[in-house]
Formats: sequence, C-alpha cells, structure tokens
Amino acid sequence: MQESTQNAPESLCGTRCDHLSETPEGEHQKTGRKAREREEIRLSENPSHLLSKEGFAMYIGKTVDAIVSMAKAGKLPAVYMADPLKPGGNAELYINRKAWDEACDRLIENAPQEWHDWENRLFLFKPTSGRRNRNISGKAA
Repeated sequence: MQESTQNAPESLCGTRCDHLSETPEGEHQKTGRKAREREEIRLSENPSHLLSKEGFAMYIGKTVDAIVSMAKAGKLPAVYMADPLKPGGNAELYINRKAWDEACDRLIENAPQEWHDWENRLFLFKPTSGRRNRNISGKAA
C-alpha cells in the first residue's frame, strides 16, 4: 500500500517531502503557515469614563455579546452615540464605567452583614472538617 504525498508541503528545492515533524515552534503544522501571534491585552491604568463595548467587556471580564445583551436589557449605564451628520446611521454602544463602579460600591455598602462576613471567614477562622474529611471518616466506620 503506497502513501499519497499529494498534500505534503514542498521544500525549498521544489520536491515534495514529509518534514512536518521538523517544523519550528509556532508554525502551523498542516499548512506550513506561521501561526498568528496574539497581542497582549493591556488595559489603561486610568480608563475613560465611557468605554466601548469591547473595552467594557475586558474591564469586567465578560464577552462582548454578553455586554450587548445586558445593555439591551437595561442592565448597564449604556449610551448609544451616532454621527450627528448621519441621522439614520448606526449608533455605537458605550458604557459609563464610572456609573457602573459607583453602583457596585453602593451594592457593597448596602449588602447585609452576612454578605460582609466573607471577609472575616478568610482571616479569622481555621477551616473545619470539610466534605472530603466526612467521606473518608464515613468509609472507615
């Protein structure tokens, strides 16, 4: 049974050869193309009060689709801005980061005391026997 070399990449000399295992790191193995390098995502230290849907998605750790659906549902301090010279044009979605942060701060301030007890549980108490310890002791008995 003979193997087909129809899809094997061509070397520099123009002959077909099977050298996929010798490809440098970062090169796509099937097509021989170099994989696109991803740029590092960086947020500004002091971002603007109005963020685009993509910027706000990075800010709170959600997807862009989730941000758009939250804005449509009225769950975000969203503003739609359109070009005033094009009255029927598409509007861009911006979210007021400052209003979002203030609302989050109010939620924390108005939270019940039980919610704030998580801070005490982190530092004051040693963890008691957990579920894992109960299962082990249950098997021994």
